[in-house]
Amino acid sequence: MHRARRRFDLSAVAELLLGVPTVLSSLLIVGLAGKAVTPGTLWLVPVVWLVSGVIVFVPATDKVLAVVAHRLRRPTPTESELLNPLLDEVCGAAGVDPRRFWLRIQNSREINAMAVGGHVVGVSTAALRLPGPQLEAVLAHEVGHHLAGHTKISLLRWWYELPARWTVWLVVMAGVVIHAVGSAIGTSGARAISIALVVVLAAAALVVSPWLVLVPVIAPLLALSSRRAELHADRVAAELGYGPLLLEVLQRWVKEGHDEQRARAGLRARMLASHPSCAHRISRLHNKK
Repeated sequence: MHRARRRFDLSAVAELLLGVPTVLSSLLIVGLAGKAVTPGTLWLVPVVWLVSGVIVFVPATDKVLAVVAHRLRRPTPTESELLNPLLDEVCGAAGVDPRRFWLRIQNSREINAMAVGGHVVGVSTAALRLPGPQLEAVLAHEVGHHLAGHTKISLLRWWYELPARWTVWLVVMAGVVIHAVGSAIGTSGARAISIALVVVLAAAALVVSPWLVLVPVIAPLLALSSRRAELHADRVAAELGYGPLLLEVLQRWVKEGHDEQRARAGLRARMLASHPSCAHRISRLHNKK
């Protein structure tokens, strides 16, 4: 049973595959940079960049991302006293060493939790006010993400997509500046030139980052993969014995209007949502009983 929980979930594999077009664009961009920097050894920069992916597996990376990307802090002694026994219980049920995970806190008024990299389990200050058993179920869900490999795959994809995404961002910023300058000058000639330059920039972006064409397809599929990952983490928590308690947390969220906010967001927002609705998660958990 433990072996089944620890293997990569299909949603993690799907996310990895969906990142291939963007990663290939990144490789093209890095290759062009390598050609400019080391024309005598065209392979050097791309190989160094590919090897750099090992940074994802360096524990210090998790600590940096927890602070920089997620604004997480170390728990106070009182918070540690509350959380450590709960994490120990979850890890005991899962058959893993609790020292593998690092607890972190997010200062937030919303009940929230997250798994970061391969080690970090974060909870919000609002979540700390949940009854102990419910908070333990929330931790079980986040540990489920780690056991399935969701967080490592997401981090690896993010790292290898950076060159392509930075390039697109630079092109967009350059286009905004060019358009603003053309508008500021005000003459029809200046506006025409600025529009032409923006079109050229857009074409160049498509040449070096052809994955942009696939964004309308990839983005909803990545969101679907993320929602499946959430359901898988719920399933792991249920297998560890936390199904009824996780149901209580989800039902609490329903009462707080989480699904109502989602329904008002519209079809496109629901398609791009990273989490399934509470009602759907509740239904799936009921089916696992």
